[in-house]
Amino acid sequence: MYLVQILINTLRLKSLLTLTLVVLFGVSFAQKAHPSIYKKEFKQFRKLEYNINLISRSKTRPDKKWDNYKGGAINTSDSLFLFDDIFLSKAFPTNSDKIRNEYLAFYFSQKTAKCPTLFSLLKYYEQTIEKGLIENDLPKELKLLPVVCSAFNPNSDNGIGGYGYWHLNYPQAIKYGLTINRFVDERSDFEKSTKAATLYIKDLYSMYNDWELTLTAYSCGVSSVNKLLNRYKAKKYKEIFPFLPTETKDLVQAFVAMNYIYNYDNYGAIDLNPIFNLDTIHIERKLQLEAINYVIGVKSKDLILLNPTLTREILPNNFKAFFPKGKGEIFIEFKDSIYFYQDSVINKPKTKEPGFTIPKDGKPYTYTVRSGDVLGLIAGKNNVRVSQIQDWNGLSGTRINVGQKLTIYGKSTSKKKPEVRIQKIENKEVKKTITKETSKPKTQNPSPKSYSTYIVKSGDNLWIIAKKYSGVSAQNIMDYNSIDGNLNIGQSIKIPKY
Repeated sequence: MYLVQILINTLRLKSLLTLTLVVLFGVSFAQKAHPSIYKKEFKQFRKLEYNINLISRSKTRPDKKWDNYKGGAINTSDSLFLFDDIFLSKAFPTNSDKIRNEYLAFYFSQKTAKCPTLFSLLKYYEQTIEKGLIENDLPKELKLLPVVCSAFNPNSDNGIGGYGYWHLNYPQAIKYGLTINRFVDERSDFEKSTKAATLYIKDLYSMYNDWELTLTAYSCGVSSVNKLLNRYKAKKYKEIFPFLPTETKDLVQAFVAMNYIYNYDNYGAIDLNPIFNLDTIHIERKLQLEAINYVIGVKSKDLILLNPTLTREILPNNFKAFFPKGKGEIFIEFKDSIYFYQDSVINKPKTKEPGFTIPKDGKPYTYTVRSGDVLGLIAGKNNVRVSQIQDWNGLSGTRINVGQKLTIYGKSTSKKKPEVRIQKIENKEVKKTITKETSKPKTQNPSPKSYSTYIVKSGDNLWIIAKKYSGVSAQNIMDYNSIDGNLNIGQSIKIPKY
């Protein structure tokens, strides 16, 4: 009985706590169970590799924390702040007590640590945003919309179809001129997405003449908003608020809260001046980043960072690609080799031949992958095919790692049995004639006439070096120097001349 009473008291205490939180914050636990994408982006934007890279290129950098905060206390009924030259509380009347704004408390609790960097990024992008706002006669306060949506994460996703800096949905992005396909998503291009977003907002406001409904339709779509307005014979945001997706409710509330934050203080925002020393290359034919990485040593993640519109590790046809400074010239020099590697190694179809997997009398042994090895070199060394090595080791592609163990079966060296032919003679006697099959000697490279010397450079491997010399293969170089595929920078190797 005593334990039952304790349990009842505990449940009562939990119920009271729940009611208290609902009164204080105006949200239920069911709503809080959904993690807010806007809170997530606000929390993590300083750790985002794209933003870290951008800020690292600037001579001036924002302080991590702003200690000179001069703003006043939170006041949700404060009418000092304006939106489009009218009181913020008039443009967004949801700042009443009927719908409490939990984002005010959230943003204010982290303002001094997050806002110095966030508002510095805003100043960097501000010129592009204001150009779109002015051209479409939109309130200047809307420059805070990408701050709320993505915190300038080019790959932000709101969970209901919105993507990129401005969380544009696919149909609207296409309608307003952005390219989205299996290789590219221009919602991650700040200039292009800003132009599309501002045009879209202008059209929405001309439709509703109400900023709350405009942002609501921006988030979840015109058809969704119109259906709710018609179904409940409503005219205002508050009337359809309970039936909206959580992400849409969050967007309107977060945008209003961010306006308060922005008007309170500048939090030490500075003018970022990042310097991008880049090479611009026009990619005529589709190219996989793996091939670029292998041949000239430009990492795929670096190319993705410089080209945020890419959705896959592939540069599509007729694409303007950005390379690290100096790597563009190297790309042009080795372009043929890069495409050759892609076409002959990465994209080479896996052939299936009868009796192809394991030679009947082949003996297995283990090969340990070394630095500089690729499947083509390993196959050449062992007189087998790349596709055989893939079969024997269950490899679906050509990627291998240093130290990886590969099982390889030696080719059969036994001679074929004599062939017995039966020939008919004029007197109809049968004579067995045994003819032995003679095999032609293998064609081998002649002895080299002379050789030249090559000093190994950073990023070199035997395949790259061999491509620089006519009539010479990687295997020729290994045989002539009695070396394997493992090279060291500064190493001197001899290149045979045939």
